Amino acid sequence: MKLRQPVKGGLVAYLIAFAVVFVSGPASAIFTEGKQNPVMPWSLTALGLTAIVLGVMLAADLRGSTRAYASMIKDHKPMGVDYSKSFFANPTFIRIFGAMFAFIGIGFVVSSTLVASQMS
Repeated sequence: MKLRQPVKGGLVAYLIAFAVVFVSGPASAIFTEGKQNPVMPWSLTALGLTAIVLGVMLAADLRGSTRAYASMIKDHKPMGVDYSKSFFANPTFIRIFGAMFAFIGIGFVVSSTLVASQMS
């Protein structure tokens, strides 16, 4: 609830794209036996684009999203682990994480382009 709307929407979009890739990849491999998987380039592109958008939002601190994300990490204790004094709860780390996440998203988009060009 602490996250502001652009980042919250970006996280939801990324989770939806991840779920679609997680389900559609194996499903299309099962139903298209012996053929190239036509779903993977599109799903990798969607996953990459959502990662780029979310990463840029975090790296640019859009509407204080980096500080809100760091505050969420400080307050939330997953499985009882306290990250309040950790480097992970630092806004600088969140900005670096956002930049690397966007870079990984670019890698997904480039790899999906390469896969799609080999399919044609």
